[in-house]
Amino acid sequence: MNGATIKKLLASNNAVQACNIKDNADIKDVDFWSSDLKSPKDISQHTLYLAAAEEFAFVHDAHISSVTADREKLPALFHEIHKNLAKELAAERAYIRLLKNMYAGESIQSFLDDYAKDNGHFIAVLDISGRILAYSDTVIENTVWEQAVKDGFCDFDFMEHIRSRSKMSRQGSTDIPSVYYCKNKALYYLSNRIRIDGKYVGNVFMIRRTEDFKEQDYDVISTVSRIYSDIIRKEQLSNDVNTYLYGGILGDLLSGMTDAQARSRLRTSGLIFPANMRVVLLRSLQYLGEKYFHNTLLPKLQSYLPVFPYLMHREGLIIVADNDMLKTPGLTDKFNTFCTEQHLVAGVSDCFQDPVDFPEYFEQALSVVHLAQKLNREKSVLLFRDYSFYLLIASVKDKHRLKSIAHPALSTLRNYDKEKQASLFETLRTFIACGYSPTEAADALFLHRNTFNYRKKKIEDLCGISLEDIGTRFQLACSYQIFDYLDSSFE
Repeated sequence: MNGATIKKLLASNNAVQACNIKDNADIKDVDFWSSDLKSPKDISQHTLYLAAAEEFAFVHDAHISSVTADREKLPALFHEIHKNLAKELAAERAYIRLLKNMYAGESIQSFLDDYAKDNGHFIAVLDISGRILAYSDTVIENTVWEQAVKDGFCDFDFMEHIRSRSKMSRQGSTDIPSVYYCKNKALYYLSNRIRIDGKYVGNVFMIRRTEDFKEQDYDVISTVSRIYSDIIRKEQLSNDVNTYLYGGILGDLLSGMTDAQARSRLRTSGLIFPANMRVVLLRSLQYLGEKYFHNTLLPKLQSYLPVFPYLMHREGLIIVADNDMLKTPGLTDKFNTFCTEQHLVAGVSDCFQDPVDFPEYFEQALSVVHLAQKLNREKSVLLFRDYSFYLLIASVKDKHRLKSIAHPALSTLRNYDKEKQASLFETLRTFIACGYSPTEAADALFLHRNTFNYRKKKIEDLCGISLEDIGTRFQLACSYQIFDYLDSSFE
Protein backbone atom coordinates (compact mmCIF):
# COMPACT_ATOMS: atom_id res chain seq x y z
CA MET A 1 0.00 0.00 0.00
CA ASN A 2 1.48 3.38 -0.88
CA GLY A 3 2.17 5.96 1.80
CA ALA A 4 -0.37 8.46 0.49
CA THR A 5 -3.20 5.93 0.88
CA ILE A 6 -2.16 5.08 4.47
CA LYS A 7 -2.04 8.77 5.40
CA LYS A 8 -5.57 9.20 4.06
CA LEU A 9 -6.72 6.21 6.10
CA LEU A 10 -5.25 7.67 9.28
CA ALA A 11 -6.29 11.27 8.64
CA SER A 12 -9.54 10.89 10.58
CA ASN A 13 -8.05 8.75 13.38
CA ASN A 14 -7.84 10.91 16.51
CA ALA A 15 -5.38 8.51 18.14
CA VAL A 16 -2.60 9.50 15.71
CA GLN A 17 -0.30 12.20 17.08
CA ALA A 18 2.37 12.25 14.37
CA CYS A 19 2.66 10.63 10.96
CA ASN A 20 6.01 10.36 9.17
CA ILE A 21 5.27 8.58 5.88
CA LYS A 22 6.37 9.57 2.40
CA ASP A 23 3.61 9.53 -0.23
CA ASN A 24 5.60 7.20 -2.48
CA ALA A 25 6.53 4.77 0.31
CA ASP A 26 5.65 1.14 -0.48
CA ILE A 27 4.31 -0.27 2.80
CA LYS A 28 3.86 -4.04 2.97
CA ASP A 29 3.88 -4.66 6.74
CA VAL A 30 3.23 -2.97 10.10
CA ASP A 31 5.13 -3.54 13.35
CA PHE A 32 5.72 -1.99 16.77
CA TRP A 33 8.83 0.07 17.23
CA SER A 34 11.46 -1.58 19.43
CA SER A 35 14.60 -0.23 20.99
CA ASP A 36 16.37 -3.32 19.60
CA LEU A 37 16.17 -1.73 16.13
CA LYS A 38 19.46 0.11 16.47
CA SER A 39 21.08 -0.51 13.10
CA PRO A 40 19.72 0.79 9.77
CA LYS A 41 20.03 -2.80 8.53
CA ASP A 42 17.40 -3.84 11.08
CA ILE A 43 14.89 -1.30 9.75
CA SER A 44 12.76 -2.25 6.73
CA GLN A 45 11.81 0.43 4.20
CA HIS A 46 8.57 -1.47 3.54
CA THR A 47 7.44 -1.61 7.19
CA LEU A 48 5.36 1.02 8.99
CA TYR A 49 6.53 1.31 12.63
CA LEU A 50 4.10 2.25 15.40
CA ALA A 51 5.70 4.13 18.29
CA ALA A 52 4.54 5.50 21.61
CA ALA A 53 4.68 9.25 22.15
CA GLU A 54 7.83 8.99 24.29
CA GLU A 55 9.60 7.15 21.42
CA PHE A 56 8.98 9.94 18.95
CA ALA A 57 12.60 11.12 18.99
CA PHE A 58 13.81 7.66 17.90
CA VAL A 59 11.45 7.17 14.94
CA HIS A 60 11.31 10.74 13.67
CA ASP A 61 13.75 10.01 10.90
CA ALA A 62 13.37 10.69 7.18
CA HIS A 63 14.22 7.07 6.38
CA ILE A 64 11.74 5.48 8.81
CA SER A 65 8.01 5.25 8.04
CA SER A 66 6.35 5.75 11.39
CA VAL A 67 3.16 6.68 13.23
CA THR A 68 3.15 7.97 16.80
CA ALA A 69 0.24 7.57 19.26
CA ASP A 70 -0.48 7.02 22.94
CA ARG A 71 0.86 3.62 23.99
CA GLU A 72 -2.54 2.23 25.05
CA LYS A 73 -3.99 3.05 21.60
CA LEU A 74 -1.26 1.36 19.58
CA PRO A 75 -2.89 -2.16 19.50
CA ALA A 76 -6.11 -0.81 17.97
CA LEU A 77 -4.10 1.24 15.50
CA PHE A 78 -2.02 -1.81 14.62
CA HIS A 79 -5.17 -3.85 14.02
CA GLU A 80 -6.68 -1.21 11.70
CA ILE A 81 -3.55 -0.83 9.57
CA HIS A 82 -2.88 -4.57 9.47
CA LYS A 83 -6.44 -5.27 8.36
CA ASN A 84 -6.15 -2.81 5.43
CA LEU A 85 -2.74 -4.14 4.41
CA ALA A 86 -4.18 -7.67 4.43
CA LYS A 87 -7.07 -6.52 2.25
CA GLU A 88 -4.72 -4.97 -0.26
CA LEU A 89 -2.58 -8.12 -0.28
CA ALA A 90 -5.68 -10.25 -0.90
CA ALA A 91 -6.76 -7.90 -3.67
CA GLU A 92 -3.29 -8.13 -5.20
CA ARG A 93 -3.47 -11.91 -5.18
CA ALA A 94 -6.98 -11.85 -6.71
CA TYR A 95 -5.70 -9.47 -9.37
CA ILE A 96 -2.85 -11.84 -10.24
CA ARG A 97 -5.20 -14.85 -10.32
CA LEU A 98 -7.58 -13.05 -12.63
CA LEU A 99 -4.71 -11.99 -14.91
CA LYS A 100 -3.53 -15.59 -15.08
CA ASN A 101 -7.03 -16.74 -15.98
CA MET A 102 -7.25 -14.08 -18.70
CA TYR A 103 -3.88 -15.12 -20.12
CA ALA A 104 -5.16 -18.70 -20.07
CA GLY A 105 -8.03 -17.65 -22.33
CA GLU A 106 -10.80 -16.62 -19.92
CA SER A 107 -12.26 -13.21 -20.75
CA ILE A 108 -13.08 -10.57 -18.15
CA GLN A 109 -16.69 -10.72 -19.36
CA SER A 110 -17.00 -14.43 -18.64
CA PHE A 111 -15.44 -13.83 -15.21
CA LEU A 112 -18.05 -11.13 -14.43
CA ASP A 113 -20.87 -13.42 -15.57
CA ASP A 114 -19.67 -16.42 -13.54
CA TYR A 115 -18.86 -14.48 -10.38
CA ALA A 116 -22.16 -12.56 -10.43
CA LYS A 117 -24.13 -15.76 -10.98
CA ASP A 118 -22.34 -17.67 -8.21
CA ASN A 119 -22.74 -14.87 -5.66
CA GLY A 120 -26.15 -13.44 -6.49
CA HIS A 121 -24.91 -10.07 -7.75
CA PHE A 122 -25.48 -7.84 -10.73
CA ILE A 123 -22.12 -6.31 -11.75
CA ALA A 124 -21.73 -3.18 -13.86
CA VAL A 125 -18.67 -1.18 -14.98
CA LEU A 126 -19.24 2.50 -15.86
CA ASP A 127 -17.06 5.42 -16.87
CA ILE A 128 -17.71 8.82 -15.26
CA SER A 129 -19.93 9.92 -18.14
CA GLY A 130 -22.33 7.10 -17.21
CA ARG A 131 -21.45 4.87 -20.18
CA ILE A 132 -21.76 1.17 -19.31
CA LEU A 133 -18.49 -0.49 -20.30
CA ALA A 134 -19.49 -3.99 -19.17
CA TYR A 135 -22.17 -5.78 -17.16
CA SER A 136 -22.92 -9.30 -16.00
CA ASP A 137 -25.63 -11.34 -17.68
CA THR A 138 -27.39 -11.87 -14.35
CA VAL A 139 -30.92 -10.49 -14.04
CA ILE A 140 -31.72 -7.60 -11.75
CA GLU A 141 -35.41 -6.91 -11.31
CA ASN A 142 -35.22 -3.15 -11.47
CA THR A 143 -36.69 -1.14 -14.33
CA VAL A 144 -34.14 1.68 -14.03
CA TRP A 145 -31.17 -0.66 -14.42
CA GLU A 146 -32.92 -2.65 -17.12
CA GLN A 147 -33.39 0.57 -19.10
CA ALA A 148 -29.79 1.64 -18.41
CA VAL A 149 -28.45 -1.64 -19.80
CA LYS A 150 -30.70 -1.29 -22.83
CA ASP A 151 -29.56 2.32 -23.44
CA GLY A 152 -25.92 1.57 -22.70
CA PHE A 153 -25.56 4.28 -20.06
CA CYS A 154 -26.87 5.42 -16.66
CA ASP A 155 -28.79 8.65 -16.37
CA PHE A 156 -27.52 11.93 -14.92
CA ASP A 157 -29.46 11.63 -11.64
CA PHE A 158 -27.92 8.24 -10.80
CA MET A 159 -24.37 9.41 -11.53
CA GLU A 160 -24.90 12.55 -9.45
CA HIS A 161 -26.22 10.36 -6.61
CA ILE A 162 -23.06 8.24 -6.71
CA ARG A 163 -20.82 11.30 -6.82
CA SER A 164 -22.55 12.95 -3.89
CA ARG A 165 -22.52 9.77 -1.77
CA SER A 166 -18.86 9.24 -2.63
CA LYS A 167 -17.96 12.73 -1.44
CA MET A 168 -19.83 12.17 1.83
CA SER A 169 -18.10 8.86 2.47
CA ARG A 170 -14.48 7.87 2.86
CA GLN A 171 -14.40 6.79 -0.78
CA GLY A 172 -14.26 10.45 -1.74
CA SER A 173 -10.62 10.52 -0.63
CA THR A 174 -9.56 6.86 -0.96
CA ASP A 175 -10.19 3.93 -3.25
CA ILE A 176 -11.56 1.56 -0.61
CA PRO A 177 -14.78 -0.19 -1.76
CA SER A 178 -17.83 1.31 -0.06
CA VAL A 179 -21.44 0.18 0.35
CA TYR A 180 -24.36 2.50 -0.45
CA TYR A 181 -28.08 1.98 -0.06
CA CYS A 182 -30.54 3.49 -2.48
CA LYS A 183 -34.01 3.80 -0.92
CA ASN A 184 -35.72 4.63 -4.21
CA LYS A 185 -34.51 1.41 -5.82
CA ALA A 186 -34.26 -0.66 -2.60
CA LEU A 187 -30.81 -1.83 -3.67
CA TYR A 188 -27.40 -2.06 -2.04
CA TYR A 189 -24.34 -1.02 -4.05
CA LEU A 190 -20.79 -2.08 -3.35
CA SER A 191 -18.80 0.49 -5.31
CA ASN A 192 -15.13 0.98 -6.13
CA ARG A 193 -13.53 3.68 -8.21
CA ILE A 194 -11.49 3.14 -11.38
CA ARG A 195 -8.47 5.41 -11.63
CA ILE A 196 -5.76 6.02 -14.22
CA ASP A 197 -2.64 7.72 -12.85
CA GLY A 198 -4.69 8.97 -9.91
CA LYS A 199 -7.49 10.40 -12.06
CA TYR A 200 -11.03 9.18 -11.43
CA VAL A 201 -12.44 7.68 -14.65
CA GLY A 202 -15.26 5.38 -13.55
CA ASN A 203 -16.82 2.90 -11.10
CA VAL A 204 -17.38 -0.82 -10.68
CA PHE A 205 -20.65 -1.75 -8.95
CA MET A 206 -21.84 -4.95 -7.34
CA ILE A 207 -25.58 -4.66 -6.78
CA ARG A 208 -27.93 -6.82 -4.72
CA ARG A 209 -31.11 -6.67 -2.65
CA THR A 210 -29.38 -7.39 0.67
CA GLU A 211 -26.31 -5.91 2.35
CA ASP A 212 -24.50 -9.18 2.99
CA PHE A 213 -21.44 -8.59 0.82
CA LYS A 214 -18.61 -11.00 1.58
CA GLU A 215 -14.93 -10.23 2.16
CA GLN A 216 -14.06 -11.71 -1.21
CA ASP A 217 -16.50 -9.29 -2.88
CA TYR A 218 -14.31 -6.42 -1.68
CA ASP A 219 -11.22 -8.13 -3.08
CA VAL A 220 -12.87 -8.92 -6.41
CA ILE A 221 -14.32 -5.47 -6.97
CA SER A 222 -10.89 -3.93 -6.32
CA THR A 223 -9.37 -6.37 -8.80
CA VAL A 224 -11.96 -5.64 -11.49
CA SER A 225 -11.31 -1.91 -11.00
CA ARG A 226 -7.62 -2.44 -11.66
CA ILE A 227 -8.32 -4.63 -14.69
CA TYR A 228 -10.57 -1.96 -16.23
CA SER A 229 -8.02 0.71 -15.44
CA ASP A 230 -5.59 -1.28 -17.61
CA ILE A 231 -8.21 -1.85 -20.31
CA ILE A 232 -9.16 1.82 -20.51
CA ARG A 233 -5.50 2.88 -20.53
CA LYS A 234 -4.80 0.61 -23.51
CA GLU A 235 -7.93 1.67 -25.39
CA GLN A 236 -7.56 5.41 -24.99
CA LEU A 237 -4.07 5.63 -26.59
CA SER A 238 -3.61 8.87 -24.66
CA ASN A 239 -2.66 9.86 -21.14
CA ASP A 240 -5.42 12.45 -21.04
CA VAL A 241 -8.60 11.14 -19.40
CA ASN A 242 -10.70 13.88 -20.98
CA THR A 243 -9.56 12.71 -24.42
CA TYR A 244 -10.87 9.25 -23.60
CA LEU A 245 -14.19 10.67 -22.40
CA TYR A 246 -14.59 12.97 -25.41
CA GLY A 247 -13.85 10.06 -27.73
CA GLY A 248 -16.39 7.84 -25.95
CA ILE A 249 -19.19 10.39 -26.21
CA LEU A 250 -18.43 11.34 -29.82
CA GLY A 251 -18.34 7.66 -30.76
CA ASP A 252 -21.66 6.99 -29.03
CA LEU A 253 -23.22 10.01 -30.73
CA LEU A 254 -22.25 8.52 -34.08
CA SER A 255 -23.66 5.15 -33.00
CA GLY A 256 -27.17 6.57 -32.90
CA MET A 257 -27.99 7.80 -29.39
CA THR A 258 -31.26 9.70 -29.16
CA ASP A 259 -31.12 13.43 -28.38
CA ALA A 260 -32.40 12.78 -24.85
CA GLN A 261 -29.75 10.13 -24.23
CA ALA A 262 -27.03 12.35 -25.64
CA ARG A 263 -28.01 15.32 -23.48
CA SER A 264 -28.03 13.15 -20.36
CA ARG A 265 -24.54 11.76 -21.18
CA LEU A 266 -23.13 15.22 -21.93
CA ARG A 267 -24.58 16.60 -18.70
CA THR A 268 -23.21 13.69 -16.68
CA SER A 269 -19.71 13.87 -18.15
CA GLY A 270 -19.35 17.59 -17.47
CA LEU A 271 -17.28 17.94 -20.66
CA ILE A 272 -17.14 21.38 -22.27
CA PHE A 273 -17.38 21.90 -26.02
CA PRO A 274 -16.57 25.13 -27.90
CA ALA A 275 -19.43 27.65 -28.16
CA ASN A 276 -19.05 27.62 -31.96
CA MET A 277 -17.52 24.55 -33.56
CA ARG A 278 -16.91 22.73 -36.81
CA VAL A 279 -16.26 19.07 -37.51
CA VAL A 280 -12.97 18.48 -39.32
CA LEU A 281 -12.40 15.03 -40.81
CA LEU A 282 -8.75 14.33 -41.60
CA ARG A 283 -8.02 11.46 -43.93
CA SER A 284 -4.54 10.42 -45.05
CA LEU A 285 -3.98 9.89 -48.76
CA GLN A 286 -1.37 7.30 -47.73
CA TYR A 287 -2.52 4.76 -45.14
CA LEU A 288 0.03 4.88 -42.32
CA GLY A 289 -1.95 3.27 -39.49
CA GLU A 290 -3.61 4.49 -36.31
CA LYS A 291 -0.32 4.92 -34.42
CA TYR A 292 0.83 7.45 -37.01
CA PHE A 293 -2.19 9.63 -36.22
CA HIS A 294 -1.58 9.45 -32.46
CA ASN A 295 2.21 9.52 -32.28
CA THR A 296 3.11 11.77 -35.21
CA LEU A 297 0.15 13.63 -36.65
CA LEU A 298 -1.63 14.74 -33.46
CA PRO A 299 1.43 16.35 -31.81
CA LYS A 300 2.11 18.33 -35.00
CA LEU A 301 -1.54 19.29 -35.36
CA GLN A 302 -1.75 20.46 -31.75
CA SER A 303 0.88 23.10 -32.49
CA TYR A 304 -1.82 24.77 -34.64
CA LEU A 305 -4.90 23.79 -32.64
CA PRO A 306 -3.73 23.32 -29.01
CA VAL A 307 -6.90 21.83 -27.51
CA PHE A 308 -9.71 19.99 -29.25
CA PRO A 309 -11.92 16.93 -28.70
CA TYR A 310 -11.09 14.20 -31.20
CA LEU A 311 -12.03 10.65 -32.13
CA MET A 312 -10.19 8.00 -34.13
CA HIS A 313 -12.76 6.61 -36.54
CA ARG A 314 -12.74 4.17 -39.43
CA GLU A 315 -13.18 7.19 -41.75
CA GLY A 316 -10.15 9.01 -40.31
CA LEU A 317 -9.32 11.41 -37.49
CA ILE A 318 -12.39 13.42 -36.43
CA ILE A 319 -11.76 16.77 -34.73
CA VAL A 320 -14.27 19.10 -33.12
CA ALA A 321 -12.52 22.41 -33.80
CA ASP A 322 -13.21 25.77 -32.17
CA ASN A 323 -14.57 27.94 -34.97
CA ASP A 324 -13.31 31.12 -33.29
CA MET A 325 -9.80 29.64 -33.17
CA LEU A 326 -10.03 28.73 -36.86
CA LYS A 327 -10.57 32.43 -37.57
CA THR A 328 -7.13 33.29 -36.11
CA PRO A 329 -5.24 35.34 -38.75
CA GLY A 330 -2.97 33.11 -40.82
CA LEU A 331 -4.23 29.86 -39.29
CA THR A 332 -6.18 28.82 -42.40
CA ASP A 333 -3.08 29.12 -44.60
CA LYS A 334 -0.96 27.24 -42.04
CA PHE A 335 -3.55 24.46 -41.78
CA ASN A 336 -3.72 24.23 -45.58
CA THR A 337 0.05 23.92 -45.78
CA PHE A 338 0.08 21.37 -42.98
CA CYS A 339 -2.47 19.15 -44.75
CA THR A 340 -0.57 19.38 -48.04
CA GLU A 341 2.78 18.50 -46.44
CA GLN A 342 1.27 15.58 -44.49
CA HIS A 343 -0.64 14.28 -47.54
CA LEU A 344 -4.00 14.82 -45.86
CA VAL A 345 -7.41 15.81 -47.12
CA ALA A 346 -9.59 17.68 -44.62
CA GLY A 347 -13.37 17.93 -44.87
CA VAL A 348 -14.74 20.86 -42.86
CA SER A 349 -18.40 21.16 -41.86
CA ASP A 350 -20.50 24.27 -41.38
CA CYS A 351 -20.46 25.93 -37.96
CA PHE A 352 -22.79 24.64 -35.20
CA GLN A 353 -23.38 25.22 -31.48
CA ASP A 354 -25.06 22.10 -30.00
CA PRO A 355 -22.81 19.03 -29.45
CA VAL A 356 -25.88 16.81 -29.90
CA ASP A 357 -25.84 17.86 -33.58
CA PHE A 358 -22.32 16.43 -34.01
CA PRO A 359 -23.45 13.42 -36.16
CA GLU A 360 -25.19 15.71 -38.69
CA TYR A 361 -22.08 17.86 -39.12
CA PHE A 362 -19.78 14.84 -39.22
CA GLU A 363 -21.83 13.68 -42.21
CA GLN A 364 -21.18 17.08 -43.84
CA ALA A 365 -17.41 16.70 -43.42
CA LEU A 366 -17.50 13.06 -44.58
CA SER A 367 -19.68 13.75 -47.62
CA VAL A 368 -17.47 16.58 -48.84
CA VAL A 369 -14.36 14.37 -48.59
CA HIS A 370 -16.05 11.59 -50.57
CA LEU A 371 -17.45 13.99 -53.17
CA ALA A 372 -14.23 15.93 -53.68
CA GLN A 373 -12.37 12.69 -54.33
CA LYS A 374 -14.95 11.67 -56.93
CA LEU A 375 -14.72 15.12 -58.54
CA ASN A 376 -10.92 14.84 -58.59
CA ARG A 377 -10.48 18.01 -56.58
CA GLU A 378 -6.85 18.53 -55.57
CA LYS A 379 -7.48 20.91 -52.65
CA SER A 380 -6.29 19.78 -49.22
CA VAL A 381 -8.95 21.62 -47.18
CA LEU A 382 -12.52 21.22 -48.39
CA LEU A 383 -15.34 23.35 -46.96
CA PHE A 384 -18.79 21.79 -47.01
CA ARG A 385 -20.30 25.13 -48.00
CA ASP A 386 -18.23 25.14 -51.21
CA TYR A 387 -19.59 21.73 -52.21
CA SER A 388 -23.13 21.82 -50.87
CA PHE A 389 -24.66 22.35 -54.31
CA TYR A 390 -22.83 19.30 -55.64
CA LEU A 391 -24.38 17.26 -52.86
CA LEU A 392 -27.81 18.53 -53.83
CA ILE A 393 -27.08 17.45 -57.39
CA ALA A 394 -25.89 14.05 -56.20
CA SER A 395 -29.28 13.43 -54.59
CA VAL A 396 -30.90 13.41 -58.07
CA LYS A 397 -30.79 9.80 -59.28
CA ASP A 398 -31.81 10.44 -62.89
CA LYS A 399 -28.64 11.72 -64.63
CA HIS A 400 -30.49 12.50 -67.89
CA ARG A 401 -32.88 14.72 -65.99
CA LEU A 402 -29.91 16.51 -64.47
CA LYS A 403 -28.54 17.39 -67.89
CA SER A 404 -31.90 18.72 -68.97
CA ILE A 405 -31.98 20.98 -65.88
CA ALA A 406 -28.66 22.61 -66.88
CA HIS A 407 -28.88 25.79 -68.97
CA PRO A 408 -28.77 24.86 -72.71
CA ALA A 409 -26.12 27.54 -73.33
CA LEU A 410 -23.42 25.23 -71.95
CA SER A 411 -24.20 22.43 -74.40
CA THR A 412 -24.29 24.98 -77.22
CA LEU A 413 -20.87 26.35 -76.29
CA ARG A 414 -19.33 22.91 -75.84
CA ASN A 415 -20.58 21.76 -79.26
CA TYR A 416 -19.36 25.00 -80.87
CA ASP A 417 -15.89 24.63 -79.33
CA LYS A 418 -15.64 21.04 -80.54
CA GLU A 419 -16.62 22.03 -84.08
CA LYS A 420 -14.58 25.26 -84.34
CA GLN A 421 -11.64 24.35 -82.04
CA ALA A 422 -12.60 27.36 -79.87
CA SER A 423 -12.65 27.86 -76.08
CA LEU A 424 -15.87 29.75 -75.36
CA PHE A 425 -17.00 27.17 -72.78
CA GLU A 426 -13.93 27.85 -70.58
CA THR A 427 -14.10 31.59 -71.28
CA LEU A 428 -17.60 31.75 -69.78
CA ARG A 429 -16.54 29.56 -66.83
CA THR A 430 -13.65 31.94 -66.06
CA PHE A 431 -15.95 34.98 -66.41
CA ILE A 432 -18.29 33.46 -63.79
CA ALA A 433 -15.38 32.48 -61.48
CA CYS A 434 -14.08 36.08 -61.63
CA GLY A 435 -17.40 37.46 -60.39
CA TYR A 436 -18.44 38.60 -63.90
CA SER A 437 -15.60 41.13 -64.01
CA PRO A 438 -14.35 41.53 -67.62
CA THR A 439 -11.02 42.94 -66.44
CA GLU A 440 -10.28 40.08 -64.02
CA ALA A 441 -11.46 37.47 -66.52
CA ALA A 442 -9.26 38.93 -69.30
CA ASP A 443 -6.24 38.89 -66.98
CA ALA A 444 -6.96 35.30 -65.88
CA LEU A 445 -7.17 34.18 -69.52
CA PHE A 446 -4.13 36.28 -70.60
CA LEU A 447 -6.30 38.08 -73.14
CA HIS A 448 -6.49 41.68 -74.25
CA ARG A 449 -9.62 43.35 -72.89
CA ASN A 450 -11.01 43.84 -76.42
CA THR A 451 -10.44 40.17 -77.25
CA PHE A 452 -12.34 39.13 -74.15
CA ASN A 453 -15.22 41.50 -74.93
CA TYR A 454 -15.40 39.98 -78.44
CA ARG A 455 -15.71 36.50 -76.96
CA LYS A 456 -18.32 37.68 -74.47
CA LYS A 457 -20.44 39.14 -77.28
CA LYS A 458 -19.97 35.96 -79.31
CA ILE A 459 -21.28 33.86 -76.40
CA GLU A 460 -24.34 36.10 -75.97
CA ASP A 461 -25.17 36.01 -79.70
CA LEU A 462 -24.54 32.29 -80.08
CA CYS A 463 -26.67 31.32 -77.06
CA GLY A 464 -29.30 34.08 -77.26
CA ILE A 465 -28.67 35.27 -73.70
CA SER A 466 -27.62 38.41 -71.84
CA LEU A 467 -24.74 37.98 -69.42
CA GLU A 468 -25.90 41.10 -67.58
CA ASP A 469 -29.12 39.37 -66.48
CA ILE A 470 -28.88 38.28 -62.80
CA GLY A 471 -31.17 35.28 -63.26
CA THR A 472 -29.17 34.03 -66.22
CA ARG A 473 -25.93 34.42 -64.28
CA PHE A 474 -27.29 32.29 -61.43
CA GLN A 475 -28.51 29.57 -63.80
CA LEU A 476 -25.19 29.45 -65.63
CA ALA A 477 -23.17 29.19 -62.39
CA CYS A 478 -25.34 26.27 -61.22
CA SER A 479 -25.16 24.65 -64.64
CA TYR A 480 -21.37 24.54 -64.59
CA GLN A 481 -21.55 22.64 -61.31
CA ILE A 482 -24.01 20.19 -62.88
CA PHE A 483 -21.66 19.68 -65.82
CA ASP A 484 -18.68 19.16 -63.48
CA TYR A 485 -20.65 16.57 -61.57
CA LEU A 486 -21.76 14.71 -64.72
CA ASP A 487 -18.24 14.85 -66.19
CA SER A 488 -16.76 13.34 -63.02
CA SER A 489 -18.49 9.97 -63.66
CA PHE A 490 -19.60 10.10 -60.02
CA GLU A 491 -21.56 7.07 -58.91
